[in-house]
Amino acid sequence: MKYTVAASLLLAATAVAVPLEARAAPDVRFALSNDQSGAYAGVTFSADGTDKRIRTLFGSTSVGSSGHILASSGQLTQVTGGTSCVLKYNGVTATLNADRTYIDLDGNPAKATAVNLDNAVINCHA
Repeated sequence: MKYTVAASLLLAATAVAVPLEARAAPDVRFALSNDQSGAYAGVTFSADGTDKRIRTLFGSTSVGSSGHILASSGQLTQVTGGTSCVLKYNGVTATLNADRTYIDLDGNPAKATAVNLDNAVINCHA
């Protein structure tokens, strides 16, 4: 009987000590548009809380075809509630989420001026 109780306690303690599987970060999809050239591209990546370089994400897409990442707007096209993204470019910091999915990158909604995003980063987390 003592052995059964001891074995049961040991088994229960072991089960509690086993770490739960890490929850996988959700994917987000972020798109850039260049209204001057007509270029548009969207990329999907994990909202894992790490900085992602826009040049790495978009360098081989139509918005990066000139050798530079040029875009006039950005938009989260796939995002789950509770996920938030911070886009940093040219001294600007913008937060995007399920409620605010769009950003006019030049800051003037009356114009569609492309800005250079070669050094921009985006960081999304759930």
